[in-house]
Formats: sequence, C-alpha cells, structure tokens
Amino acid sequence: MYHLRLKIFILLCLGGLTVAVGRLMILQTMHIQQARQNLEQMRILGPQQCPTIRGRILDRHGNAVALDKPAFYLHINYELTRLMDPRWREGKILRAVTEEKTRQEVEREFYDEKWKDSLDALNRTIDLAWQLADVSRDEVVESIQQINNFIWERARYIQWLRRNRGRSRSDYRAERDSIPPGQIVGIDLWEMHQTYPLVELKTQSDLLRAQIELLDLKELEIRSEAKRIYPYESAACQVLGWVAPWQEHEIEVFEHDKYMSYQEGEVLGKAGVEKACEPALRGRRGEVTYDREGNLLDRVEPQYGRDIQLTLDIELQRKIEKLLSAQNMPHEGKPSAAVVLEAANGDILAMASIPVFDLNTIRQRENYNRIFDPNNPDKPWEHKALERNYPPGSTAKPLALIAGLEEHKIGPHDAISCSAWKLPPQGWPRCLLQRNYSIGHDDHFGQGGNYARNAIRGSCNVYFSQLTNRLKGQALQSWLFQFGLGQDVLSIPLPENAAVNGVLDVPLNQARGCLTYDVYQPRVTAASELKPIPDWEKKWWGIGQGSLRVTMLQTANALSAIARGGIYKSPRLVYDDTDPYNERHRRTIPVSASTLSVVRDGMKAVIYESHGTAQAEFQGSDLFGRDMTIYGKTGSTERPNHAWFECFAEDSSGRTIVVAVLVEGGQRGAGEAAPLGHQILRYCNEAGYIGRKPTAAPPAAPEARPD
Repeated sequence: MYHLRLKIFILLCLGGLTVAVGRLMILQTMHIQQARQNLEQMRILGPQQCPTIRGRILDRHGNAVALDKPAFYLHINYELTRLMDPRWREGKILRAVTEEKTRQEVEREFYDEKWKDSLDALNRTIDLAWQLADVSRDEVVESIQQINNFIWERARYIQWLRRNRGRSRSDYRAERDSIPPGQIVGIDLWEMHQTYPLVELKTQSDLLRAQIELLDLKELEIRSEAKRIYPYESAACQVLGWVAPWQEHEIEVFEHDKYMSYQEGEVLGKAGVEKACEPALRGRRGEVTYDREGNLLDRVEPQYGRDIQLTLDIELQRKIEKLLSAQNMPHEGKPSAAVVLEAANGDILAMASIPVFDLNTIRQRENYNRIFDPNNPDKPWEHKALERNYPPGSTAKPLALIAGLEEHKIGPHDAISCSAWKLPPQGWPRCLLQRNYSIGHDDHFGQGGNYARNAIRGSCNVYFSQLTNRLKGQALQSWLFQFGLGQDVLSIPLPENAAVNGVLDVPLNQARGCLTYDVYQPRVTAASELKPIPDWEKKWWGIGQGSLRVTMLQTANALSAIARGGIYKSPRLVYDDTDPYNERHRRTIPVSASTLSVVRDGMKAVIYESHGTAQAEFQGSDLFGRDMTIYGKTGSTERPNHAWFECFAEDSSGRTIVVAVLVEGGQRGAGEAAPLGHQILRYCNEAGYIGRKPTAAPPAAPEARPD
C-alpha cells in the first residue's frame, strides 16, 4: 500500500513537471515570436501617403478647361516657422521656467543661444521667398502664419481631446481658449515634422537660385506638386469655379475616409463645377510602406480623380464673353449674360456672364479682394444667368399666351383692343406706343386686329395684361411651373461610385425665381404647393413685371420646351454616359399643337414682319440665306431696367438652337439685347451648330449706335 502511494505521488510530480516545462516552452516560443514581430515592426517605417491627382474638366470637344500640372514650390519646415509664432515661444518659455531659472534668464538663453541661428535662417528664408516669387514680404509672412495657425489648432485640439474623451467639438470650441500654451507645446504631432509650401518657383532661374541658396538652409526644400491650371483663363470662370485650400468646416464629407480626407496644403472646389463635382474630381491617395533598408513592403495604388466632360463649347463661350464685354456694341459693355442651348437634348453650349476674372490668378490676394469686394454691385463671382432673379419682361408673353389659349380664356383670333383713344384704367399697364407715340396696336399699320399672333409680334402690354387677368392665379402659376419656372432646373449627375450619402444629382448654386407674391418662396415640387398670387397681381405677370421673377437659364429652357413642341427637358451641363439623350427628366407638357403654332407664328413675325419688335435688327440679315428660320421675342423691364432678347433658330435638318440674352441696366430689348442675340446666332452658325456655314469671311459685328 505504501509503495502504491509513493508511485502515485511520483507520477503526479512528473505530470506537473511536464505541464510546467511545456508551458515554459510555449511561453518562451510565444515571447520569441512576439519579440521577433516587435523587431520587424521596428524595422518598418510609417506608411507614406501619395498625393491625389485631381481629374480634368473638359469641354464638349475634349479641350481641357481645368487640369493639374506639375509645379515647383519652396517648402519650409514647421520647426522653423514656429519661431514666428508668439504662442509657441510663450509656451516653450513657460515650460522652461523653473525654481532655479527666472523667465528673464530663460528668454536670454533661448534668444541668444537656442533660437539665434534658426531665427536668422527664418529671416533669410522670408527674404529669399518674396524675392523669388515676386510677392510682398507681408504675403510670405502671412503664409507662415497660416502654417502656424493650422498646426497650433491641431495640437490644441489633441491636447484637449486627451483630457476630454467622448465630448463634442462644440464643447471644445467653448473651452479652446482656456488651454495653456505650455500644455500645447508639449504635444508632438506628425504634422510638426512635415514641410509646407511657401511660394511657387515659376521660372527656371528662380528654381536655380533657390537650389543654390538652399545649400545651407536645411529647413527648406524644393518639391514638385500638382497645380490647378485653367488654360482658357477667364472663359466660363463662374461655371467652372476654382480650387483653394480647405477650411475646417469643409472637410466633414470625407473626414472618415483614410484616402480621401484632406491633408494640409491640399485644395478643394470652392464654386461651380469644381465644387459640385468634388466627389468625382477629388481622387484617392495611394500609400507606400518601406522598411529602414528602403525595401518596399506594401503599396496601395492611388485612384486619379475622374474627368468631367461638360456640354460647353469653350471657344464659343469665349467668343460670347468677348462680345458681351465689347464697348462698341449698343449695350456698351454693360454687365450682361447669355445662354445658348441645343434644343434637342438641352445641352448648354455656352452660358456667359460679364464681367469675368482670370481663374489662374484668383488666389492672389489683390485679385481676390478686388473680385469679392462686397461694395462691387456687379458681383463678378455670381453667374448672372444662373444665380440671379430678374423680372422677365415681355419674354414671359409667349408663356402667358399658352396659358390663356389652353385655359380657353381667349381664342387665336379674338382681339383685345389697344387704342390710342381709349387708354387702360389707372393702374393698368400701357403700351410703349401709347406712351411715346400716342398710337395703339388696334389695326396696327394694316396688319389686322390685335389678336394673339399680332400681340406677340408687337409685344402689346394691354393685350397680355388683360389676358392674364382673366386667368385664375393658380392656373397661371401652374403653366409657368410646368415650363420650369420657380424651381431648380440644373443639376449635375455624379458617377455612381462618387455619390455622397447616396446623392447622385448635385444642384449647382442657382436662384429659383419666384412664382408667388412672396419673394422668399420655399422650394416646392408641385405647382399646387405654391402660395396663390392675389388677383391684382395677375395683370403685371402678363407683361413679366410685378413680383414674377425668373433666371436666364429658366427662360432659355422654357423656350426650348416650346421649340421641342411641348417636351420638357432639364438643361444639361455635364454629360451623363448612362443618359446620352438627356431623357431622365423628360416629360410632356399638356399643350396642344395648335396653341404652339400660334405662339411660333407670332415669334416668327417678331423677326420677319414689319413692326415686329426685332425686325429692324434682323432686316436683311445674312443668316436668312444660311438655311435658318428664326423665332424671337424682345423684352424690356422697368424698376429695375433690363433689356432682354430670346430666340430659337431651326434649319432644314431639324437642328434647333436657343439663345437668351440679358443686359443689366438696358433700356430696350430691341436696341441693346437683340444685336447681341443676332451676333451669337452668327457664332453658332459659324461653329456648325445651325444652318449652313458661310462660304465667305463672316461679316463684322454691328456698328455702335450713333449718339
């Protein structure tokens, strides 16, 4: 029995020893493996992210109107720039002050020993930078301050976050100024060991001089970076928009995406297509990882930004902008705008707004301040055809006639008297003929009665004010709404993989006009949601005055629907491969062919017949012999004064071009806007969009009107 117990005891001891030895071997093996992994990790350098390459913006013919090109920049290290930051200096001094050292002793030590050489290098850098870049010393100093502000803010937030996990940014904003500088300078960030662009080296001589000067300035280096270039300078500047360094409130969309989030020095779209198409143009950074011996361990390939192709013809756009700026035209270069549409698919061939500015120099301080001067009434950064509301004047009359005929408030041959002997009641619109010449449109110069097509031809205010007064206000609003007034008409389709929060259609910044008596009309999706207009307002809407407001693009697009025979399509600025014929927003407006025929007949008479309001401008036009039939409408408004002209031209092959022109401060549509529309039609013909091209040299633009 004793021996049996002894054997059991020995076996248990041997088993325990075996288990212990086994565990020890496992632990040793695991520790060795962990140690090896740690050693491997120590050999691996941190991943380096590659810069993004922004996609190009192309016109309809493939011409690049915005693209990234390599440029050379003088970069400066934060370890040097921070010496100019009084907050950082104060923090370093406070941290160095102890019981043994006074503040005065610490300051003397820092300025005379630790910082002296670096401060000298910083001043040499500033002098070199402003001389190389042909900018002022103050601008270089401002760039350094921007670098310091960026990193100081990052360090301050990280310091606060370490002590306040789980709290919101709004809490931080309320407490940020209470964080002592001595705590902030104790933070060590990756951004503090990077270099940042200070000035661009634009010439080879600047580059060579910088390379020579850098021999003894280790805090500086030259780097090649992508720079956004606009080859056509000011052409379509408000449409294209521009890029600039991001601000804190602009980076939230991609802040959780490792390869799309914005890094210091990167840019984003600030306006126009650059802003609306940012998710597609942006691209994704790549990433490379090396070990300390320089061996490539991992690589994530960058994804270049997508190219965006516009429907614009940049050469046509540039010609129109030059025309609108011309001082020798009847409008004398007043602020103005023009829209050209290809009616079949709604493509915007040109959308010009004067004055313009050079996109390549907008980021220069003096240019930026001049362009965005709040006291400048022209607001050149706004696109007048897209972002401004205007009373449409007599360009609203074709739509008013459609509403009256379709609602059966008048027949095509029913006359409304416009007599010089029986004037409208007090407070009702009068015709210019009555006011200026004491004649009316009744039996106008032997052309028959003042019925529908003749009222369009002569633009009779009496006819259209009395016609729309017969309509119910909601019926009038509904017809205008069906033609696209009172709503956003232009959006940009994004590629499916560039959608943000599932949104694929991005609206450009645009005005919506006004189809209520309230100029602050909310966004609506149906005419029934509109607040009804009062009865006394209807008569003014018939002549495009009162509270009625439109954008130029809405006006051109509504005319396109008339030219298409009542088919509505949204205007298109960016090609969509999935919808080549722009059918996505197509719908049929319930207007009869007979009504459209009456409207077209009246608009043709505006151009071709005696006493048509634009006949004097087009009389004997060379365009008539180029297989083109033109339908037009002039317009003039008061309080404020603006001159309008709209038209569409058709040829025998079925092509149709729509043109709308507005001159701010213009007195007469026929005298100031129609000559511009006439010349724009010439440009469209010469570019091959309508009619037969001229065989001889094109005629010169119309001469200036006599004083």
